[in-house]
Amino acid sequence: MSSAKTFCVMAIAVPLAALAHTTVSAEEGWFVRAYGGISELSDIDGDAIGIDGVDGKADIALDTGFNAGLGAGYRFGNNWAAELAWEFRSNDNEVELPSGAVYDDGNYASSTLFLNGYCHLARSGPWEPYVGAGVGWLQEVDIDLEDASGELSYSGDGDIGFQVFGGVNYHFNEAWAANAEIRYSMFSGLDLEGESDAPGELQSLDYEPLTIQFGIHYAF
Repeated sequence: MSSAKTFCVMAIAVPLAALAHTTVSAEEGWFVRAYGGISELSDIDGDAIGIDGVDGKADIALDTGFNAGLGAGYRFGNNWAAELAWEFRSNDNEVELPSGAVYDDGNYASSTLFLNGYCHLARSGPWEPYVGAGVGWLQEVDIDLEDASGELSYSGDGDIGFQVFGGVNYHFNEAWAANAEIRYSMFSGLDLEGESDAPGELQSLDYEPLTIQFGIHYAF
């Protein structure tokens, strides 16, 4: 894990541990939210097996991308809430295979379900900070390798990961709020198989997005 990601995880996790017992007065009930933001992924490598007739390391350079999602959950009559969320994420990529072939276009994308827990901290006027953590299930993750000759696609599903996050709500009234959030997610050791006529596999890929996102929240 890079030092920047380590700092983000500690910045979120330490307040979560220290403030987990903070008591906050809040209305109990259901909520929904929609969000979107900027997705950052560090460059990675993985094992290319049976692609272009050469086995070895594949180098994957990743650009800034985006995420968008929807969530629904229940806030209990204290500082805690639980949520089920779905999101789509995509980052453009450039891939160099061990054969020396370079695919200068494509994307590394996923659809993910998260079960999240929130701890809301002391509210000050309309501002309400929060921290949380969640477990994620990759509904699908795929990487496309594209060049002038065509496209190779590799995909997988079912991997389990986790995330930690922190943010702040700004309450317009008792029903509506906007929020800003920073989030770190981690899925490790992904094995992606070739789709259609794509040969071989890409193995042992990491998927560790760092996200800055904004959203809108409605409480019933």
